[in-house]
Amino acid sequence: MIQKLHLFILFFITVSIHAQVPRGFSFGLGMNQTMLDSKDLLADSNISYNAGLTFNMGYHESFNYEITTLISGNALKLDYVNSEALTVRQAKYILHSFDVGFNMNYYIITPDEDKFYFGPSAGVYISANTGQLDAKEDANDQYYLPYRLTENSLADINKLNYGVSFGLTGGYNKFRLALKYNLGLSNLLSDVQTDSYSETNTYTGPSLEGKLHSVSLILYYKIFR
Repeated sequence: MIQKLHLFILFFITVSIHAQVPRGFSFGLGMNQTMLDSKDLLADSNISYNAGLTFNMGYHESFNYEITTLISGNALKLDYVNSEALTVRQAKYILHSFDVGFNMNYYIITPDEDKFYFGPSAGVYISANTGQLDAKEDANDQYYLPYRLTENSLADINKLNYGVSFGLTGGYNKFRLALKYNLGLSNLLSDVQTDSYSETNTYTGPSLEGKLHSVSLILYYKIFR
């Protein structure tokens, strides 16, 4: 039994020495472009930030696993009409969130010490947000299209978003660059209501739908192994 344990420890050390996949903790800083897929709240994409930590693990030469935690700003430009001027304008909003993701990275160009590595990445994520879209400017007397929602209506955003991600990752030494497309699957507008109520104050609909997607580009730097 002791001999088998010694052999296992020796094998683990040998694999750890020769495996060249990126491992350890890295700090990341980057940007994302957020898109709202919805017919019930008209919005254009906008650019904001990502910042956080990632942990890579694995001992195979061609792939590894990655756990990522990020603080993100999800920025949008919403279409609205003003109570005084009937022209359509846009207001900038941001949804702050804390994101946790699990990905698998497969390296077409396998990593080696002091050499470039590159390959595709895929995984899942869950995102917890503040539950409201925050206006970056004075939003008084603005009615958001097509249902003329008010800023108060946008304080009922679904606090959880989850989805799948696909992308590419590559790096050199302690630096790594990750490009990802995050496909949201939850309904961000499930709790948002219009001003349609009956005489008994019962909501008469409609039920709004909207999914949040984003493209992110993040540069990571390994801080320790």
